[in-house]
Amino acid sequence: MLQLESIENAYSFHSYNEQSAKLIKPDSNIHTPHSIEDDLLEISATTLIYKDLIETNDLPASFKDFDKQCLAKLADYDADIFLVGTGRQCQFPDKTILQSIAKEKLAIDFMDTGAASRTFNILSSEYRKVAVLLFFS
Repeated sequence: MLQLESIENAYSFHSYNEQSAKLIKPDSNIHTPHSIEDDLLEISATTLIYKDLIETNDLPASFKDFDKQCLAKLADYDADIFLVGTGRQCQFPDKTILQSIAKEKLAIDFMDTGAASRTFNILSSEYRKVAVLLFFS
């Protein structure tokens, strides 16, 4: 388990493995007698999470397809920090994508999906504006 308390108005990670992650829904606290199974949401496909928003449309299934369209989708969000969980192992996009990130002055960190989940919880609990894009394959 990753999160002991709820984060107001935002998703947080409860747990994860190589194929999926469980999120605690905004304003839910799963450590109360009133907690129900509906307080959790399981994801197993590429997902972008920002505060209380979840997006799965038009995202590539695999990190190997991370491209400028993914960067444009991230830039649509008002986050100060973007985390990209690249799957089981940390990977980086090709040089042209990294150059685009530098040119646009985006704060994007690439890490394995587990590290992205943990980092998202920490930054969210500090009420930082963080978005995470998770890949499971």
